[in-house]
Amino acid sequence: GGGRDATGHAKDGTTPLPPLDIAGFAAAGAVRATPHDLLAFLEAHLEPAGPLADALREVRRPVVSHGRGEHRQTHTLTWFQQPTPRGPAFFHCGATSGQQAFLGFCPATGFALAAVATRRYRPADPFSAEALTLLCEGP
Repeated sequence: GGGRDATGHAKDGTTPLPPLDIAGFAAAGAVRATPHDLLAFLEAHLEPAGPLADALREVRRPVVSHGRGEHRQTHTLTWFQQPTPRGPAFFHCGATSGQQAFLGFCPATGFALAAVATRRYRPADPFSAEALTLLCEGP
């Protein structure tokens, strides 16, 4: 608590937007975290330990797949799962009116990525695709 939200920006990239407040549906846009918080969250998923270890491993379990060929998608309870030559990568991305975020990790490589941007999402925006490429190619 006591922190300050980053200022998001409109489609033009310069017009500031206020923080999103969706009181009726807090699950969308209500997470307030620093980059350090996001990385700590990902580290917990990379090496589950303590009382949450079983739950953190369980959210990696695939629950539904759909599509065919290169358009096949697999979802866990909380993550999208992407196959890579070194094992599955798990990720989730989201956007509000002036912010974007991408979180992902690959247990086989021990690599995690948290990327944030203070600009409005656009359908052809490369932000999430580039972050996923970085995650899957890893170090």
